[in-house]
Amino acid sequence: METNNNPEAQLEALQQRLLASEQAAQKYAQELEKLRQQYAEDLFVERQVGKRLHEERHQLQLDYERLRVQKGGFGLKAMTFSGFVGFMSGLVLFVLYLLLRPADAHTATFARYRDANLFSYERAISQGHLATVEENLQQHQDLPENKLIRPELEFARKLVGAAKRRCEDK
Repeated sequence: METNNNPEAQLEALQQRLLASEQAAQKYAQELEKLRQQYAEDLFVERQVGKRLHEERHQLQLDYERLRVQKGGFGLKAMTFSGFVGFMSGLVLFVLYLLLRPADAHTATFARYRDANLFSYERAISQGHLATVEENLQQHQDLPENKLIRPELEFARKLVGAAKRRCEDK
């Protein structure tokens, strides 16, 4: 090459390279700007699509919940209501049980015996027939249906016997 010999040719070649480099740099800067703009547009579109997809998903979820409730599914309000009703029903049944619970067999047997015999015993005692009351208590004490209240009947019989002996001593 004659570039060593001719400094003007060398300068001319360097200027052409510089001009070509500047044109290439300008071209690359324009391409870079186009890519940045395309990236920004794609990012904007992607955000819009993502936002739209999120809204559609939310709307589908709401529609599903409404459909489930319409078709008889349990929503949160329905489950809360049914739980409250169940609790209140249990509470009412518990109170009714406490109020109406059956008495134990001993208490029920004594109540039956008292209702059947107390008036006649009071009348006989007031008329002074203590021996009749004592005999009646002895007979009832030996009956199988009064097995649970034998101690009470024995206590009453002994009490009436003591009163009878006291009356006879006078």
